[in-house]
Amino acid sequence: MPGMEEEYVPERGGIHYFFWILTVRYNIWTGSYCLEPWERKLFNITMITVLLMTVWTAYMFLPGWLTSSMSMLCASTDKILAHAGDMTKSIGDNFH
Repeated sequence: MPGMEEEYVPERGGIHYFFWILTVRYNIWTGSYCLEPWERKLFNITMITVLLMTVWTAYMFLPGWLTSSMSMLCASTDKILAHAGDMTKSIGDNFH
């Protein structure tokens, strides 16, 4: 068709082809191939911002949450293991 340029497709199997396929899949999955170039840039900036904020939030708050969760879990696990240890002591005492 007049006015339509052929899209560049790199050779199969190379690293350029891998990143080209990732880009095509991202554009199709998000529907950004339908957008104007300025809309696509705005959309991509928004997506990158949301991704970075999610990673930053996980980096800042996830370690504290995991630490408190594990301490609660380990505290209850320690009680169970201590009780199980008392039981094995009493069982072991019966065999001596």
